[in-house]
Amino acid sequence: MQTIYFRTDGNEEIATGHIMRCLSIARACATLHAEVCFLVSDEKSMAVLEDRFTSINEFPVQCLYSNYRNPEEELPVLQKLFAGQKQYENSNAAKADNWLFVDSYFVTKHYLTEVGKLCKVAYLDDMLAFAYPADLIINYDVTTEPACYGKAAHSLLGAAYTPLREQFQSVPYEVRPQVQHILLSTGGTDTLNVAGTLLQKIFADCNTDISQNALKTSPSIGLQACHYHILTSRLNTHYEQLKQLALDYPVIHIHENVQDMASLMCQCDLGISAGGTTLYELCAIGIPSVSFSMADNQLTATKTFASNGLIPYAGDVRTAFDQTINSMISFLGKQRISMEERQKSSRNMRAFIDGKGSKRIAQALITL
Repeated sequence: MQTIYFRTDGNEEIATGHIMRCLSIARACATLHAEVCFLVSDEKSMAVLEDRFTSINEFPVQCLYSNYRNPEEELPVLQKLFAGQKQYENSNAAKADNWLFVDSYFVTKHYLTEVGKLCKVAYLDDMLAFAYPADLIINYDVTTEPACYGKAAHSLLGAAYTPLREQFQSVPYEVRPQVQHILLSTGGTDTLNVAGTLLQKIFADCNTDISQNALKTSPSIGLQACHYHILTSRLNTHYEQLKQLALDYPVIHIHENVQDMASLMCQCDLGISAGGTTLYELCAIGIPSVSFSMADNQLTATKTFASNGLIPYAGDVRTAFDQTINSMISFLGKQRISMEERQKSSRNMRAFIDGKGSKRIAQALITL
């Protein structure tokens, strides 16, 4: 039976996005009867991964006891692992049957080259950093083949290969007359405290960035009366501050380790999200949203969505923090008073993605 090893990590620095998208693809592979095993660098990543399983021991996990910032340290361990696979079958057959699916920003050309001698290698990319020596490259942010993919035997490019969970397929969603629930996704760590700053500004300045006349004449409620659903984790360095805000303002709700994200999103009328897979999830549901960036790897996605008229881009909080926060609040105010705009945005977003990317990637791994 074919074995697909997923090599990824999650912690305070790199958050949980890598783990979540690998889990989505792994589950799709399992439905196609492939053996799946996760490889992580340390016990912290193992805990983050297992905390997101839908059942105890959903997949086997092996800790490599390596430095996630320097994956070349783990090459001897991987060589022993795949050598053990070859004890039971012909060497060429072992390489043909087994995959290492890598989702890490720290891999090097040497790492991929050496692993490629042991098994087939798939790399999930959104950095365009160098010429990747891999059997398969996946990048759901780009639609044309970048020059650095020339060494890859195969590539899967574009939104059709976004690794969303099965729950995001064909979800019914209705744009409601009034905006009452707003989703706020700033990543698992949010080192710059975007969520906390945004909420403090909304509840402190009485919406001075929004037209007061519009607030008085709108049939819907004001921003301070909306419910705010914050996606976060205990890896968030400002977690305690967010918990205190939720105590001070009962309309603020903290959500951790959400299993049924699609259902939570369906309850919301507007969204704010950092660049990443969450933008694709918002599109699959059809929630009118605004994006921002807080890391280099988020720039391509946020600007691509904006240029296609799907999700406007508020800015980069690293270089224009206050301006980006104000742009988010302005978006909420304008969208809140225009159901027609929200309906148009929702239709365009849902037409962009169907939520079946994980299945397509899994099928490629099985058949290539």
